[in-house]
Amino acid sequence: MKYPDLLGKDVARVGVQTTRKYNLLASRMITDVIKTSLGPRGMDKMFIDIQGDVYVTKHGGAFLRKVDHEHPAAKAVVDAANSVDNHVGDGTISVVVLIGALCAKAEELLKSEIPPATIASGYQIASDIALETLASVAQKASVSSRDMMMWLALTCLKGKSISDMIDEEIVAKLIVDAVCTIADFKNNKIDVDDIKIEEKLGNATDVQLINGIVVDKTIDNYAMPKIIKDAKILLTNEFLEPTRTKIDDEIIITSPEQMNVFIKRESDTVIEKVQKIIDAGVNVVISRRGINQFAQECLARSGIISIKRATENDLWWLEKATGAKICEDLNNISKDELGCAKKVYEKTVGDDKMVFVDGCNNPKAITILLRANSKKYLEEFHRTVKNVYFVLRNFIENPQIVGGGGSVEAIIAQKVRQKAHMIEGKEQIVVEKFADALEEIPITLARNVGMDVIDTIVELRAKYAQFVNGNYEWIGIDSSQRKVAEVFSKNVVETLAVKEQVIKTAAETTIALLNVDDIFMKDEIDNTHCHIDGTVHAHHDGGKAHNHFEQEGIEQRQMHHYY
Repeated sequence: MKYPDLLGKDVARVGVQTTRKYNLLASRMITDVIKTSLGPRGMDKMFIDIQGDVYVTKHGGAFLRKVDHEHPAAKAVVDAANSVDNHVGDGTISVVVLIGALCAKAEELLKSEIPPATIASGYQIASDIALETLASVAQKASVSSRDMMMWLALTCLKGKSISDMIDEEIVAKLIVDAVCTIADFKNNKIDVDDIKIEEKLGNATDVQLINGIVVDKTIDNYAMPKIIKDAKILLTNEFLEPTRTKIDDEIIITSPEQMNVFIKRESDTVIEKVQKIIDAGVNVVISRRGINQFAQECLARSGIISIKRATENDLWWLEKATGAKICEDLNNISKDELGCAKKVYEKTVGDDKMVFVDGCNNPKAITILLRANSKKYLEEFHRTVKNVYFVLRNFIENPQIVGGGGSVEAIIAQKVRQKAHMIEGKEQIVVEKFADALEEIPITLARNVGMDVIDTIVELRAKYAQFVNGNYEWIGIDSSQRKVAEVFSKNVVETLAVKEQVIKTAAETTIALLNVDDIFMKDEIDNTHCHIDGTVHAHHDGGKAHNHFEQEGIEQRQMHHYY
């Protein structure tokens, strides 16, 4: 009897042993690519896309998103980095380094013939111990402490590209001022979208915080004032120009007099709206719709500034900054719909003109204007500033901190080793390997600043072995001095939320990779196409042996659609 094949000809099986081996290998390769960017002395990565555009970044998540990955395990690691980036805004390189270390230790355990299920179980136990230890050593801080927020911001900024071009303390102070302006400390809440980031080419030292909103537009008419003090701002969605109807209307004009009447009526409609604006005491009009030349001239004669076709997001920010409400009917303008600002003015920034709505009272949205000498660095600065926003948001929502510089990972590693001896079975060995993997963070920091890796880990373990009864000091890698030292007193601190997310994501991703024991792949097929009779098929050989002609009484060429 002839038995059929189990799998089709276009389905390939990788195999149990090979699958797990290459999954772990692919994860480690991703780590090797990005780990040299970790820490204050980390290096930049450059990516050149298919169009020749160059991207330079130290941001782990941004770089990994740029690079295409074919292997599913590599994609899983990139997804893990993106998850950390989206949730806490920092720690993308740390989570990749930890995943790589856990995968390397898993390979060693597999060679020792420890089953994958046991490794996964041990990693889960060790992860729980690590998170318990992390929660126990974290220190609570005052949520409104500007000094603590400055330390967190500086720790996040050190090693980023922006710190190579401008003093990071200047940037940190601007970001902390911005966060303190819009944060709700009573309810421990902040919306990072309330901080608008504008970018313009120029000198990086010209970065500034505007206590209001910058609109990347110009004042509509040269006859309008370039500055308005004590501004009364009207935001509107309504047109200040004749508009076409949405249905097919027809106006029949049979004489020049009728044409004059029609034009006058259109002008009167605009004049009526402008007069309503003047009567309401408005001196700044910002519209999402159009404002024609006639309306601009009418507004200019009354000393009113107008900005047409502002974006929907700009109006949203202006509402929160000025206290205005978007007016939907210019014939009924309420005083409650008007916003206030100390000054509205036009200013040249780089090669462009921008409108500044500045000096808002108790604004709920503000702007940071970033400057750099190239678009590449502007994009990197933007990512860096958003990272700091997220770190400060994490602190405001959960004001608990831990030491940086790899110190918290060293504390957790020692605690995990101590508890490993109380675990029965082969999981004990797995938990100890988890502790070894945690130490990869301080090891990588030491390697990137040029320290001897073996001497560093020996000294780090020796110092922590002196502490008993849980009375730890935050001893980690002092990157500025290139030595093992106490880092908390030097204000190297991080938020608890970032470290929790890194450990959780790294453990879950590694366990998920270990649980995959086989891969079945269907061959990618090109030249899939459809014939005129509706037949859809493809060719493994590129269609070379395929007859593209069909006999239907006479030989004729049929339609052959490729998709």
